[in-house]
Amino acid sequence: MRRFPLAFVLVGVMSLLAAGGAVLGASQAPTGVDLAVHNGAGETLQANQVVGAYTSSQLSGSVISFTFTAPDHLTEKLVSTSGKVEKRQKVTGSRATEVLAPLRALLSLSAFSAHGAYFDNTQPARNLVSPSQRAGVSGTFTTRVQLQGGYVVDIFDHVDVKEGTHHITETADYRLSRVDAWTRTR
Repeated sequence: MRRFPLAFVLVGVMSLLAAGGAVLGASQAPTGVDLAVHNGAGETLQANQVVGAYTSSQLSGSVISFTFTAPDHLTEKLVSTSGKVEKRQKVTGSRATEVLAPLRALLSLSAFSAHGAYFDNTQPARNLVSPSQRAGVSGTFTTRVQLQGGYVVDIFDHVDVKEGTHHITETADYRLSRVDAWTRTR
């Protein structure tokens, strides 16, 4: 009576499945650089208090300073280029958590490259618009992230977009001075 080597076949099939799963997992896993940025963003998002400032080319030199206290309390002030406080406000709820949107946006980016304490990501500007508009859009969207103390402490965005005869260049800088007990050293 001849026996079919079922045990050997099952072990072989299980080994092939495990090897295939390992290869698939490795190919789908984020890189160490992406993990550093994502982990830093996650740690910053989980902080009890985040203090920082936001500037952009749209604000013409004005600065929005903010203090976010978890879970959903925000104090903001808008300071003009002359140093005068133009507006103060306190916000709670989902509107308050919007100040953390630049950090959450980092979690959807991949393919960062490391340059010391800085991490860069450049992607086509067409990724910023709906699929129906992509054909006519060219340019780039660059994000530079700085990590300190395990936190994301600076996000600098530069958008350079061209659509037909329209050309738009914008910048935004989201700079944190304190995250929980961490304080900016430089």
